Amino acid sequence: MDEASANWVTLLSGNDRGGGRVVGRTSRPEQLAWKVTLPESIRTSPVLADGALYVTSLDGRLRVLDANSGRERWSFAAGAEIHSTPALSGDLVLFGCDDGAVYAVNRTSGQQQWKAQSEGAIWTSPSVHGGVAFLGTNDGVFAAIDVAGGRLRWSRRFDGRMHSTAYVTATHVYVGCSDGRVLALDAATGADAWAYETGDSVTASPAVSDGLVLVGSEDRCFYALDAGTGALRWRFEAGLGLASSPAVAAGKVAFGGKDGLLYVLSVADGRLLWKSESIRPIVATPVAGPRIVCIQGFFGTTQAFDLENGKVLWKAELGGSLGSTPILTDEMVYLATYPGVIYALR
Repeated sequence: MDEASANWVTLLSGNDRGGGRVVGRTSRPEQLAWKVTLPESIRTSPVLADGALYVTSLDGRLRVLDANSGRERWSFAAGAEIHSTPALSGDLVLFGCDDGAVYAVNRTSGQQQWKAQSEGAIWTSPSVHGGVAFLGTNDGVFAAIDVAGGRLRWSRRFDGRMHSTAYVTATHVYVGCSDGRVLALDAATGADAWAYETGDSVTASPAVSDGLVLVGSEDRCFYALDAGTGALRWRFEAGLGLASSPAVAAGKVAFGGKDGLLYVLSVADGRLLWKSESIRPIVATPVAGPRIVCIQGFFGTTQAFDLENGKVLWKAELGGSLGSTPILTDEMVYLATYPGVIYALR
């Protein structure tokens, strides 16, 4: 099992939202390497591992594309539309589906290994820790499922929808709910540890850094909560609601706002370090590395900024709505769009 897939603790693996990769590239992509157009819209983020790009879409398929050529290696047909970004665990790729099931598919062969039925469509991404996958449903069910065979360990029902992908540690699960709360649950049993009530729905996926749970709410505020007690450590108010999940790197937390701005704050005290000029509404999640933060705007703009000072490093105008997280490598930049187009830029 490679390190990236051993503990896929939150959306796109970790706090940097890099899908298990270290984000280091700062240079502008200069040309199109390849482009693939799928039959239906992509409402998720692609995942890159071992030279393969894992992509889910609304045509109900998980596709694995060769990262160098875009050639399809295999595809798997699920039972309905897919709004769940895939996660990796050893030889398996896991994702939720609108048919209420969690699918586990072999990463090499594309064969289904197991299917676990839940209640309600699943738009969250599985978070894997210690051989257990944690995820929530649109009907308010949050469940813990054994990765080895799909056996249900425990489940809870809440009053709101679960569109937030959980962050999982050895002891706790942190997740947002549309009832306006940030929840901390016991990872072994699902019992309540604490809950913090914001002023509106929490659909963003939390990050956990330096003992703080970091997450935004539709009430326009970004919160830093004590991971052990749920006590408020600091709060930052943005211009409009926050649906963009944060990315953390080098002591800084970055997230987009529906006011069109990318915000970068100090993790320690919530101080605003810089904010971008408007990219128009942002609901996508940024990816961050030691020197760079990159985000897709909803109306077709992808921008990369110097994490330290906010200087624009490069910009790509591709057209079409963008709502996924970019993948940056030393060789390529991968972007997925709502119209179903995947771009590989060199």
